[in-house]
Amino acid sequence: MRPLADNEKIVLCLHGGSYVMGGPSSHREVLGKMTECSKLRSFIIDYRLAPKHPFPAQLHDAFIAFQYLVNQGFKPHNIVLAGDSAGGHLCVDLVLLLRHIAKTTLRQMTPAGVILLSPLPGMHMHGASLHKNAVYDYLWPTPIEWPTSPIRLFYKPGQKYDDEYRKEICDPLLTPVLGDLSEFPPTIIQSGSSEILIDDIRELYVKLKLDNPEHGWIQWEEYPEMVHVFHRFLNRPESEAAFESLANF
Repeated sequence: MRPLADNEKIVLCLHGGSYVMGGPSSHREVLGKMTECSKLRSFIIDYRLAPKHPFPAQLHDAFIAFQYLVNQGFKPHNIVLAGDSAGGHLCVDLVLLLRHIAKTTLRQMTPAGVILLSPLPGMHMHGASLHKNAVYDYLWPTPIEWPTSPIRLFYKPGQKYDDEYRKEICDPLLTPVLGDLSEFPPTIIQSGSSEILIDDIRELYVKLKLDNPEHGWIQWEEYPEMVHVFHRFLNRPESEAAFESLANF
């Protein structure tokens, strides 16, 4: 996949699915709609899934995909990152990794922008909406104490949930809101007010704004009474409005 023009922009899409399921086929409609609205080509990767491939396999795959596009001729500042749910978390992780590489190699690695659709905020979540909105959202808050919870399958599956584990999941690559989110590229977050992750998503947005005070390019849109990744319900007027907003981002 090579650029069709010198400054062609492209969207690197990272799908959701709690890091344990999903793929390009399961997200074809949503990502296809995004491509249609943005009028940009998309590159969707089938990254490795947990628990067979736990963290950081997914981040490795995302970086390899980004570097592949660069090797094909796309400039880093023409690559837009987009992800829903766990894919949104992976987008944030990739930005942090690219920032680290840029500082250590003096290479320009900052992407053009980041699109986060109901992003998974991190592994360490505590918002009241996790339980308050459980009666509205189709996403169910699996207790992290359960060995089969998506978080436990994603990070060190099979390891005991103890104080050491709780400390480890506070690492910025696992819970970005606890790290340094400065020097972030233009970012738009879209979420629904009735999803279980909304309180922690709000916290992520506030952290991004605080760490990038001189830039007005951190945007957040909350859609009333919408659930997790409501964009999947393509016939809803809220979804149409969200995609139209993404086209103008």
